[in-house]
Formats: sequence, C-alpha cells, structure tokens
Amino acid sequence: MKKGKRYLAFPAWAGSEHKKTGLVSISCGDRILYEYRRPLGKREGEPDYYFYLPIPETGEEIGVLGEDPLTWRFLHRTDEPEYPREDGDSIHYHAPFGFINDPNGCIYSEGIWHVYHQHNPFDTVWGNMTWGHAVSSDLVHFRFVSDVLFPDQDGVMYSGCGIRNERKAFGLPGEALLFFYTCAGGVEDTFSRDGCFTQRMAYSLDEGRTLEKYPGWEIPVMEKETRDPKVFWHEGSGSYCMVLYLAGNRFGLLRSADLQHWDLVQELDFPPMWECPDLIRLWDEASDREKWAFLSADGYYYLGSFDGYAFQAEGGMQKLYEGGMPYAAQTFSGVEGRTVQICWLRTENRGEIWTGMMGLPRELSLGKDRDGFYIRQSFVREAEGFLDRKDGFLIAEDRFVRESISPEGRLLKTCQLW
Repeated sequence: MKKGKRYLAFPAWAGSEHKKTGLVSISCGDRILYEYRRPLGKREGEPDYYFYLPIPETGEEIGVLGEDPLTWRFLHRTDEPEYPREDGDSIHYHAPFGFINDPNGCIYSEGIWHVYHQHNPFDTVWGNMTWGHAVSSDLVHFRFVSDVLFPDQDGVMYSGCGIRNERKAFGLPGEALLFFYTCAGGVEDTFSRDGCFTQRMAYSLDEGRTLEKYPGWEIPVMEKETRDPKVFWHEGSGSYCMVLYLAGNRFGLLRSADLQHWDLVQELDFPPMWECPDLIRLWDEASDREKWAFLSADGYYYLGSFDGYAFQAEGGMQKLYEGGMPYAAQTFSGVEGRTVQICWLRTENRGEIWTGMMGLPRELSLGKDRDGFYIRQSFVREAEGFLDRKDGFLIAEDRFVRESISPEGRLLKTCQLW
C-alpha cells in the first residue's frame, strides 16, 4: 500500500451472523505491526464503520495480508479518523462502534476524567482486546477519543490501571501518566499465540491522549492467566501496592518502592470472588472510623483493615449489585477526598454497531446500620440534574439503561431498556 497518511482505515461490518473469522496482518517493512481476527461471511454494501490503525511515520511501505477480498474494496489511508456519531443524550457511555467491556486506567487529571476500556474495534462480540479511550469534563457525558493500546507480538491488551508518576519512576517525568496492564499472550490465534500472561507498563506524556509501551520491563509469569493489576500509593507504609488476580479465587498483594521491582507479600483466597480486584480506603465521618474494602469484578467485597502489607477481612462477604449486569468496576486515581467508581454494564446488542455500556459513575463511602458496616453507594453529585427519585430509590435512566440504588445505598440494580 502506498506511503503517506497517518492512519490505515479498515472497513467493518458489525453484528455478522457468520461465525467464521479470518486473520488480517499489517506489516511495515519486515515487522508485523498488527494482527486481528475479523468476521467473514456474506456481506454487501458500504461498511458499517471504519476502524483506524495508526501507522508509524517511517516512510516504509505498509503491507496488508488477509483472507477477505471485500476488505480491499474499502481499505484506505487517511489523516483524520471519522468515527460514527454518538448518542449525545445518553448518560451511559458506549463506544461508537465495536464491543466494550472492563473499564481500564481510570484516572482524573487536569480537570478531565479518563476512562480507558477493553475494546474489540472489529466486531460487536468479545475479541481482539485493545484499549479504547473516552474522556469527560463533567463525569456524566463521556466522549470516545480513539483506540490507544493495541495487541502486539506478546499478547492482546487486557485490563489494567492508571496513576500519575508523582515519584518520577522509570526515568520518566512526574507529569507522566503510567498505565499498568496485562499483556495476555496465547489467548487468540494471532502472532501472540505462543505468548503468556505478563504485567506491563505504558506511559503518556500528553495527558493520556497517546500511550507508549515501556520497553524491557515486565512482571514475569506468576500463574497461567494472572491479570488485572490495580496499583496505588499507600501513605502509611510508604510504598506502592498492587492487587492482582492470580487464579481460581486467589488474589495477590504486591509491594514496590519504585514501581519497577515488586514483591508478593500476601495471597488471598476469597471464593467465589474472581478477577479485576480493587483495594480502597473508606471513611465514615459519623463514627470517625476507617475501613478498607477488597472488591472483585462481580461486585463481591470484604471490609477490613490494611497496613500496606496485608489485608485482614472483618465480617462476612457482601455485594454491591443485585443481578449480573454490572461488572469489573474500577475506582479512579487522582481524586482527592472522594472515591469514584465506574463499572461495565453487560448489555446485549440489539441491532446496533456497538455492544456494551458503562454505568453512571458512583461515589463510594462507608455506611453503617444495624447489620454493621457496608459500602454505601450513590451516583456522583455531578449527575444530580439527571436523576429521579421514587420510593427512596435513586434512579439514573436514559433510553438504553435504568440504574437504581436502594435507599440505604447498599445495592445497585440495573435493567436494559431498548
């Protein structure tokens, strides 16, 4: 393909009923840049949308190999992506195309709320895990910006977190944003088919708009599919901490003084909890009490104590959700004086060129009633003008989804409307 233009625009036909997929490989010189599996089958007419892959400005020819001749009719290069128009009235974010799941790298920086997320840009089903990027200035209306972290020869891009580089780790400036993520090799039949699961780091020097993978650093294989790092600074013990899913219902707690060298200091076994862990500090002003909460993807959590080395659960397991639509929630870093969380909503596709949405962000605090301490949740204060109240329930609704929080803030209930 001829030189020039910054993006390679791939045609996509969403929601194909045909399960057969083909491998498309994009190379620059003798290097493979990208490999994706995309749906094949009987399609006709204009593509539903285009997916844009950034091309390095090396002056080398770009080669494309694939099994679908229809690609060649619409494949082209361009300087500016043109994404499908999003629904501006929705208070539940969805990408303008493709499939999304877990929120990743959630961070508040310079007045902007960033949500990165798992994204299959080629189809409306899971696969080809890439990081998409959405931003908001009001914590209610998020806008898709672009895809920023792409599968490579080591694996597809699984979940992770984001923090500001306040202590200038990795030789990068303090204003850099760091993103720890799982590089999942061996899960898809692409050029990473022989890989394994490792934890990697990418960074941004332009306030999260573009991410660069940091070369030569990883946390090596711990278990076959160890994943989902969540990193935070623990002031009391003067160290960084990482919670990580290991295998089964087991999680690991790691410590590091410099974000580069990590030691496993505790293993936790909490059936039936699994994947996407988070460990957060909560405060109850009324009782002047601190509790830490250990949470997993399915909304189960334990309250307890944490000293920077070990989490000690107190009492029984509790749950944030009624039903299984909310999943893989993550709290934002960079937020002072409040704990803000956003979750993925496992909505079904009903004739759209996209699948999956994000819940309206919620604020978490420590509640207490006759049954003891619990996580109290409420929709963020920025959303006040978009909420309804009925019988004590707080309701966030648009044409896609209804979310409601019980009067005492214990449970979130969700319902797909369209």
